[in-house]
Amino acid sequence: MSKNEDNTEVKQGKPKGRPKIEIDVNVLRSLLEIQCTITECAYVLGVSTDTLQRNYKDVINQGKTMGKVTLRRAQWRNAIEKNNVTMQIWLGKQCLGQSDSPLDEESGTILPWTD
Repeated sequence: MSKNEDNTEVKQGKPKGRPKIEIDVNVLRSLLEIQCTITECAYVLGVSTDTLQRNYKDVINQGKTMGKVTLRRAQWRNAIEKNNVTMQIWLGKQCLGQSDSPLDEESGTILPWTD
């Protein structure tokens, strides 16, 4: 052991515990933006899933969320800017609660189709 400036003893030698594994968070974020699973990300980065979940929880949440935002934006542009009727119908069902079955608003029952 050695002593530091205030005459207290300082232990020297190997630090205890495992060293913190650093990964490229840009790679992790990119994988998550295309909705890769944590297992897939861990494999690509050469770490365990536990390491990712323990040390990179915020990056994981951010990457997954940004991927969903990107997909939603692409769907919206496809529906509106490219006038994709199928996507417009799907988004109407998802975002506006529309359905193929007309409902009687007062009774909440499905109305019969008329030609």
